[in-house]
Amino acid sequence: MANNIEKITSIEEQIERLKEKRKSLEKQMQQNIGAEVLKMWNVESEQEAIEWIQKMAVQVNGSENQAEAWDGHESEIR
Repeated sequence: MANNIEKITSIEEQIERLKEKRKSLEKQMQQNIGAEVLKMWNVESEQEAIEWIQKMAVQVNGSENQAEAWDGHESEIR
């Protein structure tokens, strides 16, 4: 019985480590994408980049409600 509890605990710890690894990889991906966008667009400020992204989001999503559209899309992935 104690052996089974140890196995369960070990599995739960592995799951937590994998969740943390996933968060880390997602964060790194977002940073890499952001850096590439700034470089390719030759954007000099965060505000300028945000304005460009908002303009493009309207075109991609078909409405000015891009923040809600992205939130919905993001939750579908997870």
